[in-house]
Amino acid sequence: MFKWLTGDRDKGNRVFASVADGLQVLYKDRLLPVERDFSFNHFFSPELTDADFSARPMVMLTGQYSTGKSTFIRHLLGRDYPGLRIGPEPTTDKFVAVCKGDMDQVIPGNALVVDKSMPFTQLSHFGNNFLTRFECAKLDSAVLNGMSLIDTPGVLSGEKQRLKRGYEFEEVIKWFADRVDMILVLFDVSKLDISDEFRRVLLALKGNDQKIHIILNKADQVTTPQLMRVYGALMWSLGKVIDTPEVSRVYIGSYWDGALRNVEMRNLFESEENDLYTALSQMPRGAATRKLNDLIKRARLARVLAFLLNHLRNKMPSFMGKSKEQKKLIDNLTNVYGDIAKERGLAMGDFPDPNLMRDKLEKMDFTKFPKLDKKKMDNLEAMIHQELPQLLRLTTEEAAAAEAAEVAQLSVGASPFAVMKVDGQSEQTVYQNQWLTCPNVEEYEADFQAVGPNDAGKISGSQAKVKLEESKLPSKVLHAIWNLSDVDKDGFLSLPEFALAQHFIKMKLAGQDLPASLPPQMIPPAEANRA
Repeated sequence: MFKWLTGDRDKGNRVFASVADGLQVLYKDRLLPVERDFSFNHFFSPELTDADFSARPMVMLTGQYSTGKSTFIRHLLGRDYPGLRIGPEPTTDKFVAVCKGDMDQVIPGNALVVDKSMPFTQLSHFGNNFLTRFECAKLDSAVLNGMSLIDTPGVLSGEKQRLKRGYEFEEVIKWFADRVDMILVLFDVSKLDISDEFRRVLLALKGNDQKIHIILNKADQVTTPQLMRVYGALMWSLGKVIDTPEVSRVYIGSYWDGALRNVEMRNLFESEENDLYTALSQMPRGAATRKLNDLIKRARLARVLAFLLNHLRNKMPSFMGKSKEQKKLIDNLTNVYGDIAKERGLAMGDFPDPNLMRDKLEKMDFTKFPKLDKKKMDNLEAMIHQELPQLLRLTTEEAAAAEAAEVAQLSVGASPFAVMKVDGQSEQTVYQNQWLTCPNVEEYEADFQAVGPNDAGKISGSQAKVKLEESKLPSKVLHAIWNLSDVDKDGFLSLPEFALAQHFIKMKLAGQDLPASLPPQMIPPAEANRA
């Protein structure tokens, strides 16, 4: 298991934190003075806050209603988040940021955007209509040590539904897409059509193609031949919207805690889930590199803006004809780009969209643009060419060391269901007391003997796996059950431990949440002495 996904002091998070600290210092010392001189926030985006650097990596889930977005989050966390509602109809009508907290808490949007410790302050410009549809759900979950999750409203169809939202839904999606580290787009095997609004949402994700991961959810509801046809139909639908030469990565599975309806493709589901959870577990290190990459792009854009505004200022006449010359420069902005690129040795790909710049420049007076500050520009060049590349090398070295340490610490073979990279379980608040009692061993003795215990009176992990999989529960759930039941952590189950496992299976099938750890009153006396 990648422990740093569910731990506060893991190496992966330390890599992310150290890079974030370095980027924050460079931004404030090198880049921010140039941004302020040349009004970068007017042309592109507001100043970065401390929270933009220190915030945990974020994952956004989007898709049509009833495709399992909220259920996926529940499956990942092992519990409900505050305010969660799940149903076949559109139930999530808000953007919900699911974040780490010391206790269960819901923070409304208007209060959230004034909290500078959170990376959402810039959302205030979407207005009150949006902020009433935005909130943060905080809870104490080990999974949230390494990431935050963004649950989005289910995408509907029809222009009328879009107008009823009262805010620019696609613009909000784009704001999050530009800032999150991973975008999960969920499809239901019975709902593959792409509505008008869903098409606009997918188009709003453009420019973030490398972040997009497609999930074909509820795949256990169809047979293997049906799933092949569904997969083909999905790829055909996506091909008409996501216009990239690469084939989109699609994770096939059933992302919930219920029993699988069709187990003939269980191995495929486990493999796909394993790949997805591995990608999630690697996010803190990937997020560090992404933040560094984003700052490099921002620095190059600020440099180009400074040279552009300085060039436009120098081209203005001293006395007559200022308006005429300004209009001429705006109309020939592409040629101006070429002149600056040749003069300064810049790449044309660093320059912003000329149409966007024309709209901004038409309302400005070129003669009021500031002069270049040589010292500030030299500092910016040193940041781009020396300091950021050096930080990237350190990031790579630290990440490699962290991964080597993780591999060395992996516990091999402890659980036969340990195929996932995510195993964190959260504290629950309410349980039915009848479940949290030591089970009757005699009730399960016949099944235990039928499996065939060894001379020590125990069954192996491989033997137990066959029996426990009869429940049809997902391997992530069975893995949690194994960890709760294998009291002495020897990779085998005694009869009392087997009884615990079967008891927890019944508990899960009855709709109850598993405890984060085995309650003391459930530990069999003999196992407590050995543990």
